[in-house]
Amino acid sequence: MTTLSTARAAVAERLVTRQGREALIVWAVVLLMSGQGFRYMLGVPGFMVLCAVTIAAYWVGFKAVLPRTRFPILVLGFVALGALSMIWTATPLVTFLAVVITIVTTVIAAVSVQATGGPRFLDLLYRGLQWCLLLGIAFELFVTVVVKDQLRPLGGDFSEYTGLEGKSSPFMWSENNLVEGGPIQGFVGNRNPFGAIALFTAILAAILYLERRISRRNAWITLASAGAVHLLTMSATVTVVAVAVLILAGLGAVIRKADPAGKRTISVSFVAMLMGVAWLVVAKAGVVLDMLNRDPDMTNRTDIWERVVEIASLRPEGWGFVGVWPIWEEPYSAVVADTTARATHAHNAYLDAWLQMGIAGAVLLVALMLFLLARAWRVVEYGRPGDTWLPLGWLLLTGALAIQALAESKMLVEGGWFMLVALTCIVPRMRAITFTAPHRARTGIEWAPRELMASLVRKPKPSTSRDATPEGRAS
Repeated sequence: MTTLSTARAAVAERLVTRQGREALIVWAVVLLMSGQGFRYMLGVPGFMVLCAVTIAAYWVGFKAVLPRTRFPILVLGFVALGALSMIWTATPLVTFLAVVITIVTTVIAAVSVQATGGPRFLDLLYRGLQWCLLLGIAFELFVTVVVKDQLRPLGGDFSEYTGLEGKSSPFMWSENNLVEGGPIQGFVGNRNPFGAIALFTAILAAILYLERRISRRNAWITLASAGAVHLLTMSATVTVVAVAVLILAGLGAVIRKADPAGKRTISVSFVAMLMGVAWLVVAKAGVVLDMLNRDPDMTNRTDIWERVVEIASLRPEGWGFVGVWPIWEEPYSAVVADTTARATHAHNAYLDAWLQMGIAGAVLLVALMLFLLARAWRVVEYGRPGDTWLPLGWLLLTGALAIQALAESKMLVEGGWFMLVALTCIVPRMRAITFTAPHRARTGIEWAPRELMASLVRKPKPSTSRDATPEGRAS
């Protein structure tokens, strides 16, 4: 007993150190971004034990930080609405579990950012995403070299809920396509999330290299690995997001060098471009899909969206927050029966919010994303040559999440929600259209010493009036 108590005390002492806390954040990123892979490996019971251990470790490591943690209002509103939906939900137990998981994820994200600071958090997020990328590559190599065949989940899958026979279960952990050049699914068992992990990692590699927070070798190896993974996943969704990110990056780099009038012109052009792209996607969807070599139904997505809209329209208050669909329960089983057994979410976070949390939930999520994008863009607009590149990283990550949410619902759960909450905590708030902390556009930090603040404040020009001069006063 004494030995156990000593070991427990040693672990607790280690967790409250800076190194212990940072290791916990990196592990949380890996667990949340690659959660499906851990469920496939350990099964749901084993995954729950792993999560419980992680939560306990966070409690020990960040217990002193928790009372000071602040949460964004719109995030609190969204979580509160999900909790309130337990009153009318069609799936009470699932909603209760989903709300608890979302609350825990929200707390972990906010605590992680506020305990380390925005810039350091991005370093740790990058490290966690690197591990996810490496884990996915190593997993596919293992399947290719050792298993030499398709690999089903070791801890079980959803076949008993979908009513499919075990051999015809659509949930495949790896399809062993690495030698064929893809598509590969990585440790997460799905090519779209694996491709998204590669994109997020590439964004951070570029930004942190520009900030000289990582070495050139680190950046280039990571960028090459992320590019290879993206090509091998063959994810059209991530390709579209990547193109949008490149456009945002170009605009952000240009606007930093523009004068005030030019900045406003670029911002207006940016809004017009967004409206034009939205019109193009809606009006010329067939042309866009042909360019991406995708089926007109976008791998059954349009059928899923139609059914989701139909069912969501039946209950304006929503069917209850569930996160990932319990496809063995109504109304989600109806969507599965009419479309595809892989429909464990709406493949659109905004439609999913409408389905689960009603019109209010959809409005809250859209408002959260629009305000976050506006704040991120404005802080980039405030930047000047020589300032930090971190705000551009905030913008690119936010834009990637927002656009990915048009074809995936991952933003509502696990790693997607973690990143969204973290970015909402990092990007400075605005009062009307003015930042409450303008210096963050220059430095990227949450606070600044008095001397630095003084240097960032524009000094008034001296008066040219004769009365303001010593000679004038003498006369």
